[in-house]
Amino acid sequence: MKRSFFRFCLPACILLCSVACSRSEKLQGNEFLIEGEISGVEDGAVITLMRTNDNLIVNGYTTVTTDTIINGRFTFKGEAILNQDWLAINCRSDGFPSSSLLTVWVAPKAKVKIKGQGKMLPLWSVKSSVPNQKEENRYHEKNRDLIAEDSRLNIERNDAFKKMDAATSEEEALAYRDITRSLLVLMDSLREKQYFAEIEIMEQTKITDVWLNKMYLIVNTLFAASTSSYVTLEQAEMLRKKAETLYGKISEDDKNTPVGQLITVKLFPPSIVGVGDDMADADLLGVNGETNHLSDYSGKYLLLDFWSRGCGPCIMALPEMKEISETYSDKLTIISISLDIEDWWKEAMTMHDMPWVNIRDPKSFGGLAASYGVVGIPNYVIISPEGKIIDKWAGYGTGYLKMKVSQNIN
Repeated sequence: MKRSFFRFCLPACILLCSVACSRSEKLQGNEFLIEGEISGVEDGAVITLMRTNDNLIVNGYTTVTTDTIINGRFTFKGEAILNQDWLAINCRSDGFPSSSLLTVWVAPKAKVKIKGQGKMLPLWSVKSSVPNQKEENRYHEKNRDLIAEDSRLNIERNDAFKKMDAATSEEEALAYRDITRSLLVLMDSLREKQYFAEIEIMEQTKITDVWLNKMYLIVNTLFAASTSSYVTLEQAEMLRKKAETLYGKISEDDKNTPVGQLITVKLFPPSIVGVGDDMADADLLGVNGETNHLSDYSGKYLLLDFWSRGCGPCIMALPEMKEISETYSDKLTIISISLDIEDWWKEAMTMHDMPWVNIRDPKSFGGLAASYGVVGIPNYVIISPEGKIIDKWAGYGTGYLKMKVSQNIN
C-alpha cells in the first residue's frame, strides 16, 4: 500500500512543484516567459519562437529559440528587445498548418500563457497582461472562424505538396500541383475577408502598434493586387477606399515610423527606377551615424546589395561577394544596404566578414529599396560609373552573382 501511494504521489508532487516554481519564477531585466499547455498533440513536436524585424514582418522572421512538446508542455524564455515585442510561434511537424503563425506579444518581465487543443496552432489562446496582446486577441476572436478554415486548407495544401513530391508520374504530379494552386487561391480569399473584418475594428479604435501592423498587411495586399489571382478589380478598389480613409487617421509621427513609412510606400508607391534610368539616391547611415549617399562612391561601377540579417540567402551570398570585391577591386565598389534596425545591423557585421561599404537605410523597405522596386531580398543593382542602372535582379544562387557581375562590368 505504501509503495502504491508513493508511486502515485511522487509524480504529482513533481508536477505541483513545477507549476509552483513557474508561478514564482522571478524574471530579470527584459526577460519574458512563455509557457504552453496543449492537449491532443503527441510528444516530439518541435515548436519554434520567431521574432520579426522591428515589429515588421516584411523582412520575414528570425528564429529566437525552439522547444519540444513533452507531456503537452513547452516553454520559451528570452529577452524583449522593444517595450512591446512582436513574436510569432510556428510548428512544422506533421499535421500542423506549417505556414500559419500564432502572434505573441511580450514585454519585459511578461509571463505569457498559451493553451490549446490539437494541432490547429493559430487557434491556440494567448493570455498575458501585455496591452498589445489584449488588442491582438480582439482581432483574433473576430476572425476565429476564418482562421480555422484557413488553417484547415493550409494542412490540406501541405498534404497535397507531399503527394506531389511522391508522385510516380508527371500527370499525377501536375494534378497535385493544380490542387495546391487552387487551395492557395481559397486561402488568399479567406485572408482578404479577414482584412475587411479587421477594418471594422480599425475604424472604431485608436492607432496602436497592432493597428499599424494590420494596416500594413492590408496595403501590402493592395500593392500586390495587380498580379493577384484572387483580388478582383472591384474588391481591390473597395479595399483601397477603406485603406485610404484609414490612412487619413494616421498622425505624422506615426507616418514617420518604419511601419508608417512602409504603409505610405505601399499605398502610394514611388516611381521605380529601372535599367537605363539614373540611379536613385537617399540619405543612408554609416556605422557612426554619419550620412552617406550612393553618389559619394561614383567613379566606379557600384553593386548594391539590399540585405537583412535574418535573410538566409543574403548571408549565403557573402563569400561570393568577397571574391567579387577582390577580383574587381579596381573597377567595382560593393555597397551593402542593410534594411535592419541599427542593433541587428551592427551585430550582423560583427558576425560576418564584409570588407566593403556597409551602410543602413533607416527607412528599411520604405526608403531607397522602394525606389528600386525591392519586394524581396537579397536584391542586387549594378550601376555604371556614370550613375546609370545597367542591371537589377532578386535572389541568390551559387555562381549567379559572379556571372551577372562579369556580364556587366567591362
